[in-house]
Parts: sequence; C-alpha cells; structure tokens
Amino acid sequence: MSLSEISRETGLDRKTVRKYLSAPGPATPPSRSPSGRRVRVIDEFGPLIDSMLRAEVLMKAAVIHERLAQEYGFTGNYQRVKLYVQTARPRIAEELGITPKELAGMHRRFEVIPGAQAQVDWGGATRGRVYE
Repeated sequence: MSLSEISRETGLDRKTVRKYLSAPGPATPPSRSPSGRRVRVIDEFGPLIDSMLRAEVLMKAAVIHERLAQEYGFTGNYQRVKLYVQTARPRIAEELGITPKELAGMHRRFEVIPGAQAQVDWGGATRGRVYE
C-alpha cells in the first residue's frame, strides 16, 4: 500500500504514517495503556450533572457549567460540560420516559426581565462607509 492509502485507511496524516514506517522500532503508533487512564475533572461532577438534568432535562450546558463553577467550585471548561451533557441528555430522557422525538420537539422560552438585555442589528453597518 502507498503512504496515502495507509493514511486514508487509518485516518492518520501521511507524514505520521511515513514516520512510523521508517522508524526502526515497531510499525504501530504507541497507545496509552488502560491502567494509566487520567481522571478527568468532569468525571467527578457527572452524577451532579445527571441530577440537574433529571430535574430539568432541557437545562442548557452553559447554565450547568455556570452553576458548577459558582456553587461547587468546578474548574473545568465549558466545552467538557457541553460534551458530557450531549451524551447524558438522551440517557436521562430515556430514564424519564421521554422519547427522542418528544425531546427534539420541546423548546424553552427565552425570557428576561425588562432592561436586562438589548439587541443590536449591525447588518446595515459596513466598514469604511459613513452614512448620512
């Protein structure tokens, strides 16, 4: 097989394939051992996130992240919470007897108190032009 074919087959970059095939050692890339698995910050907060989703299955990941950081001292980033919620929400919905079709059809109304937010439409503004 050519380097390009191996690259497509394995999903690795062509230069990475060349590196491992030209190396004097084993022809396979090193892999992490399962015993050396790192503990992720999100793993310890998983049960807490699950309980938040059980209380309100459509709670946004941003709200969950904010609550975790403020109330529980969570130091992880938002993206990790979002990825966890993405996999946990369908599981929790199934536990609660909510079908995926019902879950997709649900929405949450966005409301704020008067004066709390403003919206600006910058669509008409262009750089370098002055409108009179």
